[in-house]
Amino acid sequence: MRLFAGIRIPDEIKKRIEESITANLKKNIREARIVPSENQHLTLKFIGETAESNLPVIERIISSSVEQFPLIRAKVQGVGVFPDEKNVRIFWVGVDSGGLLKKLNNILEIEIEKAGLSRKENRFKEHITIARFKSTPKRTLLNEILEKNRDTVFGEMEIREVELIKSQLFPSGPVYTTLFKTGR
Repeated sequence: MRLFAGIRIPDEIKKRIEESITANLKKNIREARIVPSENQHLTLKFIGETAESNLPVIERIISSSVEQFPLIRAKVQGVGVFPDEKNVRIFWVGVDSGGLLKKLNNILEIEIEKAGLSRKENRFKEHITIARFKSTPKRTLLNEILEKNRDTVFGEMEIREVELIKSQLFPSGPVYTTLFKTGR
């Protein structure tokens, strides 16, 4: 099964993202494949394909890693694209936890690699993927959306849970199923 450790986004923040970004992308940029709001999340650690027998180890690693942190507060603010504005593949909304999510990611990376379940990636960026692009969209329209929302604050969230999520890929898009939750 294909797994990742992630954080779900509160509905009120998803609603603000929809009103400010998603509706605009849908209307103006046909190349945008919008991530449905129910699938919006922050990926802490992509684990990838693993056997069901590894679930107890992964759950233990996630639980012990999360226990090391006090309540994490994060601001959902700003937008950007990956890998860069010339070759756009992903449109994202930023998340700022003051570095705490990066520290949590690093612990998960180390512990999951030690368990032999996934390689350490060293490329974590606090973000929520909003849209994907198969081809590069018209730059003028995309740049307008980026510029208009570069500093937009979509809300603040208290991160109380980290989930182990199974990702099943279908032609219609991925389906995410929570297998395990841990938190405060």
